[in-house]
Amino acid sequence: MSFWESDGNLSRASERARGNFLIARQVFDGYRSNLRLFNDGGEVLLGIRAMPLLGHTEGHCGYIIESGLQSLLVWGDIVHFPQIQITRPDVSILFDQDPLQAVETRIKLLDLVSTEQLLIAGMHLGELVFAKIQRIKKSYDIVYEK
Repeated sequence: MSFWESDGNLSRASERARGNFLIARQVFDGYRSNLRLFNDGGEVLLGIRAMPLLGHTEGHCGYIIESGLQSLLVWGDIVHFPQIQITRPDVSILFDQDPLQAVETRIKLLDLVSTEQLLIAGMHLGELVFAKIQRIKKSYDIVYEK
Protein backbone atom coordinates (compact mmCIF):
# COMPACT_ATOMS: atom_id res chain seq x y z
CA MET A 1 0.00 0.00 0.00
CA SER A 2 2.83 2.39 0.84
CA PHE A 3 4.18 2.08 -2.72
CA TRP A 4 0.89 3.30 -4.21
CA GLU A 5 0.44 6.08 -1.64
CA SER A 6 3.96 7.48 -2.08
CA ASP A 7 3.95 10.87 -3.82
CA GLY A 8 7.57 10.21 -4.85
CA ASN A 9 6.57 7.04 -6.69
CA LEU A 10 3.64 8.87 -8.28
CA SER A 11 5.90 11.67 -9.53
CA ARG A 12 8.31 9.15 -11.12
CA ALA A 13 5.55 7.10 -12.76
CA SER A 14 4.84 7.27 -16.48
CA GLU A 15 1.73 9.12 -17.56
CA ARG A 16 -0.07 5.78 -18.15
CA ALA A 17 0.94 4.48 -14.72
CA ARG A 18 -0.21 7.64 -12.92
CA GLY A 19 -3.80 6.59 -13.55
CA ASN A 20 -3.12 3.30 -11.76
CA PHE A 21 -1.80 5.22 -8.74
CA LEU A 22 -4.92 7.40 -8.62
CA ILE A 23 -7.24 4.41 -8.92
CA ALA A 24 -5.35 2.53 -6.18
CA ARG A 25 -5.58 5.55 -3.90
CA GLN A 26 -9.34 5.83 -4.47
CA VAL A 27 -9.78 2.14 -3.64
CA PHE A 28 -7.65 2.46 -0.48
CA ASP A 29 -9.64 5.51 0.61
CA GLY A 30 -12.95 3.76 0.02
CA TYR A 31 -11.99 0.59 1.90
CA ARG A 32 -9.40 1.89 4.40
CA SER A 33 -11.55 1.10 7.46
CA ASN A 34 -12.00 -2.49 6.22
CA LEU A 35 -8.44 -3.22 5.05
CA ARG A 36 -6.54 -5.97 6.79
CA LEU A 37 -2.84 -5.70 5.98
CA PHE A 38 -0.57 -8.74 5.98
CA ASN A 39 3.07 -9.49 5.25
CA ASP A 40 4.18 -10.84 1.89
CA GLY A 41 3.41 -14.54 1.88
CA GLY A 42 1.99 -16.53 4.71
CA GLU A 43 -1.47 -17.10 6.07
CA VAL A 44 -4.00 -14.33 5.51
CA LEU A 45 -6.98 -16.16 6.99
CA LEU A 46 -7.47 -19.75 8.08
CA GLY A 47 -6.97 -21.87 4.94
CA ILE A 48 -5.87 -18.92 2.75
CA ARG A 49 -2.20 -18.17 2.10
CA ALA A 50 -0.81 -15.25 0.15
CA MET A 51 1.84 -15.98 -2.48
CA PRO A 52 3.88 -12.99 -3.70
CA LEU A 53 3.93 -12.88 -7.52
CA LEU A 54 6.54 -10.26 -8.28
CA GLY A 55 6.96 -8.25 -11.45
CA HIS A 56 3.46 -7.38 -12.58
CA THR A 57 2.62 -4.58 -10.16
CA GLU A 58 3.90 -3.64 -6.74
CA GLY A 59 2.29 -5.90 -4.14
CA HIS A 60 0.79 -8.32 -6.70
CA CYS A 61 0.10 -11.69 -5.16
CA GLY A 62 -1.97 -14.80 -5.56
CA TYR A 63 -3.90 -16.72 -2.95
CA ILE A 64 -3.82 -20.44 -2.24
CA ILE A 65 -7.10 -21.59 -0.78
CA GLU A 66 -6.95 -25.00 0.92
CA SER A 67 -9.67 -27.20 2.33
CA GLY A 68 -8.83 -30.75 3.29
CA LEU A 69 -6.95 -32.29 0.37
CA GLN A 70 -8.19 -29.71 -2.16
CA SER A 71 -6.28 -26.59 -3.19
CA LEU A 72 -6.97 -23.69 -5.51
CA LEU A 73 -4.52 -21.00 -6.56
CA VAL A 74 -6.13 -17.70 -7.53
CA TRP A 75 -3.23 -16.21 -9.44
CA GLY A 76 -4.54 -12.76 -10.30
CA ASP A 77 -2.86 -11.11 -13.29
CA ILE A 78 0.03 -13.54 -13.78
CA VAL A 79 -1.08 -13.77 -17.44
CA HIS A 80 -3.14 -11.33 -19.49
CA PHE A 81 -3.25 -13.41 -22.66
CA PRO A 82 -3.28 -17.08 -21.60
CA GLN A 83 -3.41 -18.28 -25.20
CA ILE A 84 0.02 -16.68 -25.63
CA GLN A 85 1.65 -16.40 -22.21
CA ILE A 86 1.01 -19.98 -21.07
CA THR A 87 2.87 -21.47 -24.02
CA ARG A 88 5.30 -18.53 -24.11
CA PRO A 89 5.77 -17.38 -20.50
CA ASP A 90 8.69 -15.24 -21.70
CA VAL A 91 6.22 -12.82 -23.33
CA SER A 92 5.68 -9.77 -21.17
CA ILE A 93 3.11 -7.00 -21.51
CA LEU A 94 3.10 -3.25 -21.09
CA PHE A 95 1.34 -3.49 -17.72
CA ASP A 96 4.24 -5.42 -16.13
CA GLN A 97 6.18 -2.92 -14.01
CA ASP A 98 9.26 -5.16 -14.07
CA PRO A 99 9.00 -7.28 -17.24
CA LEU A 100 12.05 -9.46 -16.48
CA GLN A 101 10.81 -10.22 -12.96
CA ALA A 102 7.29 -10.90 -14.29
CA VAL A 103 8.66 -13.44 -16.78
CA GLU A 104 10.78 -15.15 -14.11
CA THR A 105 7.79 -15.31 -11.75
CA ARG A 106 5.49 -16.65 -14.48
CA ILE A 107 7.93 -19.43 -15.43
CA LYS A 108 8.45 -20.49 -11.80
CA LEU A 109 4.72 -20.42 -11.13
CA LEU A 110 3.83 -22.42 -14.25
CA ASP A 111 6.42 -25.00 -13.27
CA LEU A 112 4.99 -25.18 -9.73
CA VAL A 113 1.32 -25.50 -10.71
CA SER A 114 2.06 -28.03 -13.45
CA THR A 115 4.22 -30.16 -11.15
CA GLU A 116 1.74 -30.05 -8.26
CA GLN A 117 -1.30 -30.16 -10.56
CA LEU A 118 -2.87 -27.24 -8.69
CA LEU A 119 -6.25 -26.04 -9.83
CA ILE A 120 -5.93 -22.39 -10.85
CA ALA A 121 -8.25 -19.45 -11.32
CA GLY A 122 -7.59 -15.82 -12.06
CA MET A 123 -8.18 -12.88 -14.25
CA HIS A 124 -8.11 -13.14 -18.03
CA LEU A 125 -8.84 -16.87 -18.23
CA GLY A 126 -12.14 -16.40 -20.04
CA GLU A 127 -15.50 -17.98 -19.31
CA LEU A 128 -14.03 -21.27 -18.10
CA VAL A 129 -12.20 -19.73 -15.17
CA PHE A 130 -10.79 -22.91 -13.60
CA ALA A 131 -7.91 -24.74 -15.20
CA LYS A 132 -4.80 -26.83 -14.74
CA ILE A 133 -1.45 -26.35 -16.39
CA GLN A 134 0.35 -29.19 -18.15
CA ARG A 135 4.04 -29.14 -18.89
CA ILE A 136 4.85 -30.19 -22.46
CA LYS A 137 8.61 -30.50 -22.92
CA LYS A 138 9.91 -26.95 -22.36
CA SER A 139 6.51 -25.30 -22.68
CA TYR A 140 3.10 -25.37 -20.99
CA ASP A 141 -0.51 -25.80 -21.99
CA ILE A 142 -3.72 -24.83 -20.24
CA VAL A 143 -6.52 -27.34 -19.74
CA TYR A 144 -9.79 -25.77 -18.66
CA GLU A 145 -11.97 -27.55 -16.09
CA LYS A 146 -15.67 -27.77 -16.82
